[in-house]
Amino acid sequence: MLGKRVRNILYMVVLMVVLPLTAYAQNPAPCRDRDKAITYLENVHGEELVFRGISTRGHVTLIHFNSNTGEWTASIIRTQNPTLLCGVDNGGTGEIMANGDGSTLKKKKKTW
Repeated sequence: MLGKRVRNILYMVVLMVVLPLTAYAQNPAPCRDRDKAITYLENVHGEELVFRGISTRGHVTLIHFNSNTGEWTASIIRTQNPTLLCGVDNGGTGEIMANGDGSTLKKKKKTW
């Protein structure tokens, strides 16, 4: 009896954990040609790159932001194909946080 109960609990765990992960894997972040996607964000949405970093998962994370509208886009560049930019999130509200020294973000010249 206890064995059947444990087996049923394990089935429930699989249904609640594994199936959503499988669905996510089948619908990954939309990816586009990196250069074209960045040009689109800059020219169509007026967003500029305000953050770029390497994640603990190994991909490059980018945050673009339009200081006039408040729109922002988060995207990643995977190491498997660095010519693609994959959108992971976007929004229209938020706030710019100050740097540790109290200053705000400064516009930096593109290096790539």
